[in-house]
Amino acid sequence: MNKKKIFLILLILSSVSILSACRIVFDPTAQNAKQKEIQKEHRQTVKVQEQEEVKTEEPEEEPAFKINAFLELDGENMVLTGDTDLPFESYIDISLKIYPGNATIEQIESGEVKPFNEVPPNIVGIGTSVLEDGTLETKTYKRPETSTRYRFELVFEPESQEEEIKQQMIEQAGDLDELAGIQVLKEADPENSMVHGDKPVKGYIKSAEVMKADEPNGDQVTLELH
Repeated sequence: MNKKKIFLILLILSSVSILSACRIVFDPTAQNAKQKEIQKEHRQTVKVQEQEEVKTEEPEEEPAFKINAFLELDGENMVLTGDTDLPFESYIDISLKIYPGNATIEQIESGEVKPFNEVPPNIVGIGTSVLEDGTLETKTYKRPETSTRYRFELVFEPESQEEEIKQQMIEQAGDLDELAGIQVLKEADPENSMVHGDKPVKGYIKSAEVMKADEPNGDQVTLELH
């Protein structure tokens, strides 16, 4: 065997040895373990972020005055009961608003659809007042059609109360415009408002969705106003 052939054989053997030493070993078990560890770290990061978001959410402000109200549905009759820590003889208004006939229950419950019209007080009835023991005067209201969906609202406006009642509220909770949990019920409308002038109407509002009589929450049930 000549020198060239010997050299070629040695070169080939050396190359094979080098490649064998440098080969990459693929270990599926190690890869899976690493992937699981990455996924675990990701889940932990997401969980921490969710916890931080919950912590940073502003808690709902407790209203200065509580109103607990319930509406019992019995055919055309809607019986209002409840209690409150509002002053004796405070007046609380009510309204019954009609939902569009083509609105679905899901749209109503999600707030996607709003009532478009209000039933006149001479049909549904007028508001209620606070009795001496703190309960609401029990009132029975009428819904014109049991085949229509409504929103029943209970509305308390501090500024519309008698002066004596307003003074009691101020002594108990402070400025009526700054009461805890108070909402803007109507924006300022100086052209059309003879009572409130250019001030927005503020107050507390509670409501319940009254469904058709043959639907859940439509009849023979007591709804809590929120």
